[in-house]
Amino acid sequence: MSESSLPSSMSCFVYRSKRNNEMYLYLPEKEQFENVPDSLLKLVGEVEFTFEFILNTERKLLRYQAAEVMRNLQDNGFFLQMPPNRYRSDIDGELGASLQGF
Repeated sequence: MSESSLPSSMSCFVYRSKRNNEMYLYLPEKEQFENVPDSLLKLVGEVEFTFEFILNTERKLLRYQAAEVMRNLQDNGFFLQMPPNRYRSDIDGELGASLQGF
C-alpha cells in the first residue's frame, strides 16, 4: 500500500506494556483490542493507556516511519513498538519466535 492510499491523518492511542519495558501497543481507537491476536496480547501482558495523538505521514517518530505505523493501524488494526535492540538482536529468542506470523 502506498502512502497516497493512507488517510491524511488518524488518531492513535498508545498503551504501555507493564511487563515489557519500552514496548508499546498502538491502536486506531481507544480500548479497541479486538484486532490484536490473543497470543500477542499474552506476550505484551497487561497494558495501561499512556497517551493519544494525531498521526500523519509528516510526523517524526523516534523508532519508526509514521507511514509504517499508519499502514499497520489501517491494515491490521494495531502496531507493536518493540523495545530498542534488546529483542531485535535476539531474533531466535522467545519473543522473536512468538512474533513470527504477526
